[in-house]
Amino acid sequence: MSPDKAQQLGNDLACLAASIAEIAEEIKAMYDFDHDDVPEPEPRVDQPKPPALAEVRAFLAEKSRDGHTEAVRAIILRHGSEKLSEVDPGEYDAILAEARELK
Repeated sequence: MSPDKAQQLGNDLACLAASIAEIAEEIKAMYDFDHDDVPEPEPRVDQPKPPALAEVRAFLAEKSRDGHTEAVRAIILRHGSEKLSEVDPGEYDAILAEARELK
């Protein structure tokens, strides 16, 4: 399995897990008639989804076409690899932030 497919599969599974948990809570609430003992659930704050590899790759390719090829390569190296596909997905936000600074 390619790293891109593995990343997408991981993202899809995380979304499914969140949806299943939400559905389970709704089902429990439908059959829970003793609401006095249960505290109000805290409002769910959706975490922003980290950017996908394809989004980061497209943005960096645009910056590279604008003449920042060496700077883009340096950003990827600073985040732990010579290839973007080998960089930890948790670094994607930081990589995009650094690339946005390129003028």
